[in-house]
Amino acid sequence: MFFGKRLSNEKEEEQLVSTEIYSCSDDSCIGWMRKNFVSDDLLCPMCGSSMDAGQRDLPKM
Repeated sequence: MFFGKRLSNEKEEEQLVSTEIYSCSDDSCIGWMRKNFVSDDLLCPMCGSSMDAGQRDLPKM
C-alpha cells in the first residue's frame, strides 16, 4: 500500500504587483532588474549599456 500526500487541485494564485524596474536600452540585450537592486551608475550588469526606467507586473516579494 502507498500512503502519500495527495496533491491539492487548487493551486494558490501568485499576486502580481506593478513594480518599478530598469531595463537595458540595448535592443540585443534582455537584461533588467528591480529598482531596489540597481547600482548607482545605472549600467546593465550583462552588457554595460545604460538602463531605462519602466514597470512590470511581477510576483509579490
